[in-house]
Amino acid sequence: MKIFTMKPKHWLYGILVLIVVGIVFISGCIRLERIDSGTQNKLELEPEKERTHLSKVSDTKNAYWIRSGGIFWGQVEPARGKIDWKASDGIFQKLQSENTYMLFIVFPYANWDQEICHLDKKYDATFGSEKIKVGKPCNMTAYKEFLGKLVERYDGDGKEDMPGLKVPVKYWEIMNEPEMQGGAIGGIGEELKFFVGTPEEYFEILKASYETIKETDPEAKVLHAGMAGMEQNFQSFWDPVFSLEAGKYFDIANVHTIGTDEQREDLFVIKFKNFLKKHNLAEKPIWITEVQFGRLLEKPSDVERFNVLLVKSSVFALALGADKLFYVENWFFWQDQKDEGDSTQRAYSNLVDKINFFESVEKIKEEYRENREDRDGATSFVGQYKFVFKDKVVYVFWGKAELPSEISGRVKVTDIYGQSQVIDADDIVLGESPVFVEK
Repeated sequence: MKIFTMKPKHWLYGILVLIVVGIVFISGCIRLERIDSGTQNKLELEPEKERTHLSKVSDTKNAYWIRSGGIFWGQVEPARGKIDWKASDGIFQKLQSENTYMLFIVFPYANWDQEICHLDKKYDATFGSEKIKVGKPCNMTAYKEFLGKLVERYDGDGKEDMPGLKVPVKYWEIMNEPEMQGGAIGGIGEELKFFVGTPEEYFEILKASYETIKETDPEAKVLHAGMAGMEQNFQSFWDPVFSLEAGKYFDIANVHTIGTDEQREDLFVIKFKNFLKKHNLAEKPIWITEVQFGRLLEKPSDVERFNVLLVKSSVFALALGADKLFYVENWFFWQDQKDEGDSTQRAYSNLVDKINFFESVEKIKEEYRENREDRDGATSFVGQYKFVFKDKVVYVFWGKAELPSEISGRVKVTDIYGQSQVIDADDIVLGESPVFVEK
């Protein structure tokens, strides 16, 4: 029997090969571990909650979205190259403890930057107790550097995130109502000045912000600043912005409706959709990031009518194609109005309970009138809609019209305040106040 032997130098080669293979194997394991660890550390929004349509106001349960008051560049970078996360981290630490999903507003203003090229007093503005100048950034490169760091800190990718971050930010809004440049009076009597500049300058800010956000977090979505409304003077600012192909630099279209009444029950959705269509942007999702009814601080003379308006207009706007509604905390959320606003809060909570999680909506019957005044929208007379969820269907009806044939037999009928009864479909009486019907 022949015994094979290996010469000494061959033994040495074998040992070297084993060492190399071992190093490669161990390196691969370490790399895989790092990849797995990075994946495990990545934070994501829960898809079901992310798709919801109504914002969280007060302590409403099963509502998750909130629009932040925003952050100024100068709050994070008070001097060139000096970063202080205290102000922005404070916002996130509070909101993430409440499991809220945030639409975060960015204001590209730092006084040390503004003073380079905006010495004129026309740029001066006041936000609370803060005195700040509100022109286009003088150093756009420095602004983009700041924005990249801001997005990186809260994107939840496990890289340079805020310590203790639990809920990432995936939606960013670039400024607020830039057409409001002084002289316009807001809901509580303050002069509104959010920006001083041309539509072309706003477009430059939007474009630079979009590119920076997408480069930092490709999963993020960007909204242009909310249009203050659909009045013609506001459209005159935004027409040039949209004509510059701004649609390439935002993912979600954004409009506001303030002081809403029965002449604008569609929450400006019809006018806004036409505006987007004119600029070949009809496919963009629509968020209404400020929805406010009546007077901001004054209790309405007829609370029941107010509640009907809130519920009907919310359903009407969603059925027309709005994807999300963010409510301004109206008079009934203020401490001295809590008891008087209890019925309104019940109406809103019921609305959230019934339709916040819908996946699609079908129009059965709809009758409305478009009103003529510049500040008006549409008034709804008949609304019949079918909101579809994974495991159920909720119908919403109002107005003098026959019920659709698919509503028959015993059904559950709920009024706007959440009071339910099971009755025969033939006994349903429709009127101005919406009712929710489930088979």
